[in-house]
Amino acid sequence: MHRMIKTICIIVVVCLLFATSGASAAQYIYYDSGLRSPIVVVNVIDAMGVFGIAQTKWHNTNTCVQIVQGTGNDVSTIVAENLASSWYGCYTPLSREHLFFWGRAYKCKITLNTQLLANKSATFRASVLVHEFGHAFCLDDNPSSGNLSIMNYDRDRNYLSWPTTDDIAGVNYAYGE
Repeated sequence: MHRMIKTICIIVVVCLLFATSGASAAQYIYYDSGLRSPIVVVNVIDAMGVFGIAQTKWHNTNTCVQIVQGTGNDVSTIVAENLASSWYGCYTPLSREHLFFWGRAYKCKITLNTQLLANKSATFRASVLVHEFGHAFCLDDNPSSGNLSIMNYDRDRNYLSWPTTDDIAGVNYAYGE
C-alpha cells in the first residue's frame, strides 16, 4: 500500500511539472477564426487616424504578416462607428472556410467604437487596432494578468501598442513559421 501511494505521488509531481512547464512556455492563446493567410488586404474606411501606426507595428515584427490597403469585394474592412457598447474594438471573421460559420476566415471586418475612442490618445487607439489585427492573425484574447501581450485585457493601452514576444510566437505558430 505504501509503495502504491509513493508511486501515485511521483506520477502527480511529474504531471504537475509537465503542466507548469508547458504553460509557461506559451502564453498566447490560439484563435481558430483568424485569417487563413497572414497577408491581409484591407479597405480602410475609417481607422481613426491610426491605421499606419498599427500597420507599422505589425510589419516591424519577425512574422510573415503583411497588411496592405486595397478595395474590392474580397478585401477586409476597417470601420469606425459610434456604438453604445462597452468594447473599444471588434474583430468579425467573414467568409469562413467551412460551412460559412466555422474555420479560418478569408476576410474580416474590424470595427472601432468611436463613442469610447474619440477622446483617447493615438497610442491608445493604435493599441486597440493592433489588438484587433491580432485576432485577424489567429490570436485570442489573453485574460491572464501580468502577461505582457497586446492581446491582454489588462494591458496599458496608453503604453503597449505593439505585438510582444508572445504575440509574435503565436502568429508564427498559427502560420507555420
